[in-house]
Amino acid sequence: MKNFSLFIIIFSLLISQSSFAEITGKINDRVDNELIKEFFENYTYKKNNKNDERIIEIFNNNELLGYVFSTWDMVKSLGYDRSPYEIIVGLNLSGTIAGAKLIYHNEPLFEHDISESDLLEYIERTKDINISNGMSRASRDKPIRPDTVHRGTISSNLMHEAIFKSARNASLLIGLFQTTYSNQINYLKEIEMNWNELIRDKHVIYKNSYYFEENIESQLAITYLNPRAIGYNILKKHTHDKLMASLSAQDNAILIAGNGYSYKGDRWRSTKLFDRIRLIQGENEIIFKASDHTRVSKIQTKNAPKFKEISIFKIGPHHNFDPTEPWYIEIINENHTENLRSLIIPFVINKELIIENTKPLPMWINIWLDSKFRILILVSALLFLCLITIFQERISKYRRIFRYIRISYLSFTLIWIGWYTGAQLSIFNILSLIRIPITGADLNYFMIDPLIFIILVFTILSTLILGRGLFCGWLCPFGALQELIGYISKFIGIKKKELPEKYFEKLWTIKYFILVTIIGASFFSMETASSIAEIEPFKTSIMRHFNRGLPYVSYAIILLIISMFMERGFCRFICPLGGSLAVLGKLRITDNLKRRQECGNPCNLCSKSCPVKAIPTNGIKKGKIIMSECFRCLDCQLEYTDTNRCPPLVKLNKIKVA
Repeated sequence: MKNFSLFIIIFSLLISQSSFAEITGKINDRVDNELIKEFFENYTYKKNNKNDERIIEIFNNNELLGYVFSTWDMVKSLGYDRSPYEIIVGLNLSGTIAGAKLIYHNEPLFEHDISESDLLEYIERTKDINISNGMSRASRDKPIRPDTVHRGTISSNLMHEAIFKSARNASLLIGLFQTTYSNQINYLKEIEMNWNELIRDKHVIYKNSYYFEENIESQLAITYLNPRAIGYNILKKHTHDKLMASLSAQDNAILIAGNGYSYKGDRWRSTKLFDRIRLIQGENEIIFKASDHTRVSKIQTKNAPKFKEISIFKIGPHHNFDPTEPWYIEIINENHTENLRSLIIPFVINKELIIENTKPLPMWINIWLDSKFRILILVSALLFLCLITIFQERISKYRRIFRYIRISYLSFTLIWIGWYTGAQLSIFNILSLIRIPITGADLNYFMIDPLIFIILVFTILSTLILGRGLFCGWLCPFGALQELIGYISKFIGIKKKELPEKYFEKLWTIKYFILVTIIGASFFSMETASSIAEIEPFKTSIMRHFNRGLPYVSYAIILLIISMFMERGFCRFICPLGGSLAVLGKLRITDNLKRRQECGNPCNLCSKSCPVKAIPTNGIKKGKIIMSECFRCLDCQLEYTDTNRCPPLVKLNKIKVA
């Protein structure tokens, strides 16, 4: 088996160099005119950005329309199975997505189970996302974060994140707008500035000329008032301190000033709502009420223009407004001017007022936070399994209690880990690890599903310590389903039928040949590898609850029927995931399963009791536990501690009695 392990490693290294060239060439070679016209209808010519050739600038004659780039070029977009995919993205000058199209992928789920059209439609729904707002959740009718694809959540989440990150990276490279990530503002910093300096440093955003009404030029200015660096200049120290004292510690305040078109309108006094103005941040849409409004007579900043309307609007904590993140004010044109229906003015806090800059939280962190209760349950279950393993010698003295514990744990594994959360490991999780030298190690991809990640880490560690048995025997939902069916069949009187022991070694090797075939195919074609990996019935029976095509369901049912007559036939002879863990288990540092000198010679009690026949009754390994085939059901340990069944213990008791 050690030679076999070495063979797999050498085989992987030899073919790894020829396996990752699915997306080649420069961006110009992969983007045609028809695709660009889907994003920018009036496009006439294109050229590469002078600072970064990965970005194509799109023009209508001499007018710059936007930009086109690839998620592969920008962020090396990889699916959950570590295979590359490419989405071509268009970005408007306003910072919104002009369009996105998936042009290459090899996601197995969408090759076999879920209609690819669902994925393509999902990608297209990212159009009009404003990338300055961050990655926010929203319903289907809000173009901020489209719904994920049902049953393809991980893949679709990764693709949405790739679109967003690529657009954000491109916008920074071309200087479309400046965005800062932080969780703290220096509210006490004081800087004396005049109006022009406030505009220059973008502490105030000033739109000095726009038309909502014919021949009436309008101006609008917005700013965030809480920091003294801004508030002291706009209101002067005394007035600003008084304003801040009147607000709660979690309130925020913005100032809007305008001439010409009235952003307040004339209905707010009766309706108590300012229906011409709203603040947008991510999925939050804030409509100001009359109770939020404070009138200001004059902006105190030196050289500031005179404004007809000046208002301070309070934003309460219930709005979840984050002043460190981008936001924008939208002024709605009730005159319905044909060329300008609304005016959008974005605001991003100047980085000089940020105490500590940090990168945006990876998407997996939010997913882990959302799944904290599930994580707690899983971690508790794993700790309980560790206790069972540590105290197995004591527990095995109580055969009936242990049997209840095992059946209960297998039921939890099947129902909660498998059917409820869908946290079933598969050979693709192992392939992701094997392909790291080629695809690179990006922790985000492995941690996108917290339960899968935790089980995967626990499985690898437990396999290196004890062998494959802890996962295969306790944590595999499909394995649990087979064993529970075996218990039921035994209860109703169905007798097990085992093959002759002489065939076991040959049958055990089947899973290793399947494993090598899948690994080899994955380096050349993930599509082929995913087709071969359908030999695992996990997706059908566990993740899809038998809601698949007839061939898949029939195959899974046949395997389960076999388990009624033969203990875990699939796990022992076919499962490539089990084969991979058996190979890794050759590196284990212990097995902590107790044996006596008499085991195998002359006693074969454990051999007969082992449900998966991992203890030979003949040959040079007679009486020894073959750990690569052991599922740690602990039946042998029950016999080992049973003073009424274990012959050495029975003999010892007789001597004591005599």
